[in-house]
Amino acid sequence: MIGRRSALLAALLLAGCASVPGPDAYITGAVVSRERLYVPPDAVFDAALVDVTQVGEPPVVLGRQRIGPAGPLPYELRIPYRQALIQPHGRYEVRASVTQQERLLLDTPGVHPVLLSPAFRHVDVILARVPLLDATLAAAVPLRQTYWRLTEVVDGAALAAPAEGADPAHLVLEPDSDRAIGSGGCNRFAARYQLAGGQLRFDALVSGLRLCLKGGTSELAYLGQLDAVASYMQRGRMLELRDRAGKPLLRFVAEERGEPPLQEPPPQPG
Repeated sequence: MIGRRSALLAALLLAGCASVPGPDAYITGAVVSRERLYVPPDAVFDAALVDVTQVGEPPVVLGRQRIGPAGPLPYELRIPYRQALIQPHGRYEVRASVTQQERLLLDTPGVHPVLLSPAFRHVDVILARVPLLDATLAAAVPLRQTYWRLTEVVDGAALAAPAEGADPAHLVLEPDSDRAIGSGGCNRFAARYQLAGGQLRFDALVSGLRLCLKGGTSELAYLGQLDAVASYMQRGRMLELRDRAGKPLLRFVAEERGEPPLQEPPPQPG
């Protein structure tokens, strides 16, 4: 039997191949900041309604909004979506950011849940400045909250496909705590993380004990490298975790599913 998640993804994929009903509802609200922020004239505001029901899977984007050029804060939040894609016991969040030439300037450091009931279609979103660090100067997505899919264990075992019933190898740094969660491709794991500037460390790592013939070797290599991480570097939607000497240990790519990104706004006539 096809699961709810698979059926949802199938519906989203079919949307690009056949005529389907358009959005029939909106998430609304205000996008503000707790401090006075400068937004460059060519910056772009993006917001998305995401389904985060399934732990261990990339978020599914159900609707997007773009304002470009964004102009100064505040912004009016208005994300279109289809009510038929919303499940009674699902978990849904609004995520937002301001970028300039695909470089992240502002993001949502906290969690903004919506659709807890049919009446909860309104949310006020808080944007905050992304620190100007060497590690994040070229970042296009937040370090925290993003679903990072593992693409390479540097100088380690080649990545195997996940074991049957297991999540792909990935990492998520929770935005409202010091907790990191993920999967090695066989077992899920949890750890604490410490983030200070461009420094990033993990400790108190706890993993499941399932033995997997498929994916077990690369999982051990992944978790072993994770324990040696001391810093990070972001480039676009890519993340590289490094040791104390700056040597790359692990490489990831930001992943999400569902609605494709909106096209860049056309240039304004001069």
